[in-house]
Amino acid sequence: MTVSPSVTDAVRSCLDWARETRPARCVDPRFLTRLLTVHGHVRSDPTDWDRDDVTRVVLTLSAGGSLPEDFRATWLTWCDHLVARELLGPEESPRALRAAVEEALPLPRDQVPWSETPDGAPWWGRLWEPEDLPRVHLAPAESSAPAARACPVLKGALRLTAWAGAGLPLAEGVEEEILTDHTVDEASAHLGLPRERVARLFEVALRAGFLRTTYTEVRPGAAARDWDDDAGIVLSWVRALPAMVAEHGTLGLRVLGELFTSGGVWTIPDLVEALHPWPARAAPAPSVPAPRGSASSRNEPLPAPEDRVAAAVATLVHVGAVEPLPDAGLRITPLGDQGMAHRWRRWGVSLPGYPPTAVMTARELLLQLWEGRPVDARVLGRTWLTERGVRTGARELLEVCAELAAWRQRLDVFRLLDGTDDGLCGVFEDYRDHPVLGGWIAHARNDPGRVRLEQLVVVMLDTYALRVELGAPLPADAQVWRDPETVTRLMWGSGHPAADGVLTAIALGALGPDAARAARRARFGTVGVGR
Repeated sequence: MTVSPSVTDAVRSCLDWARETRPARCVDPRFLTRLLTVHGHVRSDPTDWDRDDVTRVVLTLSAGGSLPEDFRATWLTWCDHLVARELLGPEESPRALRAAVEEALPLPRDQVPWSETPDGAPWWGRLWEPEDLPRVHLAPAESSAPAARACPVLKGALRLTAWAGAGLPLAEGVEEEILTDHTVDEASAHLGLPRERVARLFEVALRAGFLRTTYTEVRPGAAARDWDDDAGIVLSWVRALPAMVAEHGTLGLRVLGELFTSGGVWTIPDLVEALHPWPARAAPAPSVPAPRGSASSRNEPLPAPEDRVAAAVATLVHVGAVEPLPDAGLRITPLGDQGMAHRWRRWGVSLPGYPPTAVMTARELLLQLWEGRPVDARVLGRTWLTERGVRTGARELLEVCAELAAWRQRLDVFRLLDGTDDGLCGVFEDYRDHPVLGGWIAHARNDPGRVRLEQLVVVMLDTYALRVELGAPLPADAQVWRDPETVTRLMWGSGHPAADGVLTAIALGALGPDAARAARRARFGTVGVGR
């Protein structure tokens, strides 16, 4: 078994602490090394634990052979060492972690639902293959920090932290980390907030690292001092994200996961369909205790899926993870990207990034834009243009998409150049009469000028081709379609690789009966066109 330096250092730290405690604690260094090595197949940091890790680790240890009789004592000492030295990350409760270790039950080797792999890595360290992972461009922390500081929930958690001061007692006799009723009442009165709001802000403050707990007390956390540090405040926000959306159970993170992996624009109905199937009923999973005197919602029917998704989206927008767009569109924000990427990294999964834009040719850039997430395209493209100079970069991009067959690349190029007016007038003028690019140039300049119908037909085929591929409706340009016979004849004779599919869709009625008849004449000759 290969032992990493981080595991060696962690074991040494625990042994030193165990010797210093009174009475001294017992630690089996060989078992602790084995324990942390198994844990390290997913978490790169030996101190980063949660209760789910305990279940996975104990089953993996069981699959590898028998455990020593005193394994639990060593494991609990490790937990106590993390809490005492303030090493446990803010994303898990010391009480919950210790309770999970106390309840962990090893299984006989022949009853474990998997066997150890040849290299000793557990199955749960191999949940994703590289080709399954989204390619992600993460904005630097300094660009996401203003949004994190503007998050009203995080600001509320900081207010509660300031009020808490040097320390508060935790409620006794419960596994959860909750404040005493007296403390909640005081905070509610002082901050002018409902009791349930105080309880939720307390959970957010803990997960953000503004507050930390021992087994009995709440104390100030180091992250509260990082409000002016860009990297620190973004880290606090991403750690607190699950707590900020916990009122929706797992739905908030599932919605954000769809937006993150696709990087595209979604609507509420899109998300409802993607998250199907929906259970008829599900036990509510509140992250905080209900206020005194409140009625239980356990017997209330769940809202419709559309309402549940809409409520989760509203919370994600409120905390800055999702951006609402025109026409009811939704897109993940750079801050939301940070939150989801952090969750992957905690699993030891490094998401693939993009090659440096400085070394990309125009063709390589367009390939990355096509294969990558749409939300990354504009940032990468603008960076690439800035590095080369807008005019030079624009010429290189236009040359790549000047062939009729490069319709996908043309869509990306003109989407990228949209709104980039700095110095492009001369570049556009040079391509004004180009048979393939001329229509796009006229569209980009919002000046039809000398544009010919053949040039506009190329633009229509490019845009219609993508819509046909996606199953989206075709937009009818009334002015162009005043002469459907000419338009469809030009389409068929253009040599555009998507002309066949587009004309077939039009012939089937995508743009109405007049265009359908003209498309059938152009595409299929005169057979049956009189009907």
